[in-house]
Amino acid sequence: MIRRFLERRRFLRDHRFAHARLSDYIEQELPPSEHRRVEEHVGICPQCRRVLATLKRTLRDLRSLPAESRPGVADAVIDRLRKS
Repeated sequence: MIRRFLERRRFLRDHRFAHARLSDYIEQELPPSEHRRVEEHVGICPQCRRVLATLKRTLRDLRSLPAESRPGVADAVIDRLRKS
C-alpha cells in the first residue's frame, strides 16, 4: 500500500514536471537529464502523450501558414461569424 502511494506520488510529480516542459521538450531546449525525464513520463502517461501530440500538430500547422497575410481575410471571417 505504501509502495503504491509512493509510486502515485512520484507519477504526479513527474506529470507536473513533464507538463510544464513539453514546449521546451519539443524545441530541444532541455538539458539531457530533463529531456530523458520528460520522455520517460510521456512514455507512460496517455494524457501527456495527447498534449504533446497536440502541441506538435499546432506547431506544424502554424509553420505551414503563409508568411504574408492576405488582405480582407480577417474581414471575411468576421462577416461569417456575424452571420452565424
